[in-house]
Amino acid sequence: MNILSYFKSVHAQRQINKLARKYKNKKLVIYGAGEYYQILQDNFDLSKLNIVGISDKKFETSKESNPSTYTPLAPEELKYADFDVVLVALYDDTSLCDYLEYELLINTKNEGKKIRSIIEPTFWYTVRVLLGK
Repeated sequence: MNILSYFKSVHAQRQINKLARKYKNKKLVIYGAGEYYQILQDNFDLSKLNIVGISDKKFETSKESNPSTYTPLAPEELKYADFDVVLVALYDDTSLCDYLEYELLINTKNEGKKIRSIIEPTFWYTVRVLLGK
């Protein structure tokens, strides 16, 4: 299944809208500026999210590779950046979420900030995967 099909099957726009309501007055940083994020940006409305920056390892060497209008941040910059929540834009994001929460942001001003997937598999999507459908 390709990424766009996955987004449609888990009702990505509905999840984005829910995040926009939940984090209405919060400053959000997207982590991940690759294909996953690009497909999200090109096919779904992110305008209701208060995105203040986008972080990715590729910004360690060049900020010019930024695929969006948001402020590019190298991962290390998350230690002192001004944000409330990190939304991870990667398909398999568990290890990255753990790294950000339990390693990178420990003993910084952003320790304890919320880190979560921007799009999560739904219950029914997970059931279909487990059943091999």
